[in-house]
Amino acid sequence: MKIKVAKCAGFCFGVKRAINIAENALKGLKGEEKIYSLGAIIHNPQVVDGLFKKGLQVISELEAIKLGTVIISSHGAPVEVLKDIKKKKIKFIDATCPFVKYAQNIVKGLKKDGYRIIIVGDSAHPEVKALKSIAGKDKLSDKIGVISQTTQNKADYINEIKKILEEDFCEVKIFNTICNDTSKRQSATRGLLKDCDLMIVIGGKNSANTRRLWQICKESGVDSFHIETELELKKKWFEGRDCVGITSGASTPDSTVKRAVDKIKKIIN
Repeated sequence: MKIKVAKCAGFCFGVKRAINIAENALKGLKGEEKIYSLGAIIHNPQVVDGLFKKGLQVISELEAIKLGTVIISSHGAPVEVLKDIKKKKIKFIDATCPFVKYAQNIVKGLKKDGYRIIIVGDSAHPEVKALKSIAGKDKLSDKIGVISQTTQNKADYINEIKKILEEDFCEVKIFNTICNDTSKRQSATRGLLKDCDLMIVIGGKNSANTRRLWQICKESGVDSFHIETELELKKKWFEGRDCVGITSGASTPDSTVKRAVDKIKKIIN
């Protein structure tokens, strides 16, 4: 059996940057000082747990902070939360992914120019929540601005754009805010699907971009399994297979991918 690993496996730039910011902050801890993450800094439970062991505490509400520093996750934070942080004079470090910041700046510009803003993505995702807070209340305007969650499936985004174009408007601005890494991962995954009869997608079950990779695999008809670690691999998945493809989400460490590959080698041998 052949094992093929996607070229884009491992951390993306934004995730690596957020983790480095958190680790550098933790190294500078003094005395009883505490550092908090407002929500999971990235969507990978194992990495978040590793940072917790180093001293990073995940919180969901600012009320949990009495003294210390809060890190804004790679997904960004709603405007109301940022205002509250400044109002309470809480120290904070912004680890928002630059690509997410780019999308936020587009929304700010569209809002200023009086556009009705349409965001294509998962409404429950923290990145989209932050974008919605910047956009504010839906405006009754015949000028439409369209952006996407940075980890959106490109094909799904195009389909949504087609639907939007059927609406009545005098002007529409469409922005490609899907980050380059996301597009490359999806393309690399589709490349593996041409040769493999089994796909293993590695990443947090709460990771939007990982779930979309799994969606792409499932829709292709190739047997696919979404795991977080090599401990979830099952021997029966590999019986009678010729080639297994391995892809991973943007918040999956290289080390996790390597352990999965090593485990698969043991299983098939």
